[in-house]
Amino acid sequence: MKKIILTILVLFSFISCQATTPEKAKEAYSLVQSGKAVFIDVREEDEVKEGMIEKATWIPLSKIQANENWKEELLKTSKDKKIFLYCRSGNRSGKAQNILKEKGIPSENIGGYESLKNILPTTKAK
Repeated sequence: MKKIILTILVLFSFISCQATTPEKAKEAYSLVQSGKAVFIDVREEDEVKEGMIEKATWIPLSKIQANENWKEELLKTSKDKKIFLYCRSGNRSGKAQNILKEKGIPSENIGGYESLKNILPTTKAK
């Protein structure tokens, strides 16, 4: 019984961090364009080289997990703005969301770059 409950919880957390709907992604991007929100890309450097959502800020999950000076950078970037997190598939952005929540920083997991790149404008990383 414990294995069944654990499996259900794991599946629920996996499903809940999957790609968002195109409408939600476009709505989030509209907020970013209007200056009311920011996209934070939590992928690692080798992944970011393939591209990023236009206007996104890069703060890798490894930096957040290592408790490096990411909080100041994030707060400077997102002062009084809604924060949308994404990674490759939505899993690591869910982990980042939990860390931010522990620090009292509200955010939303917008899903994965693999889905978002087909919906939103992208740019090559600098």
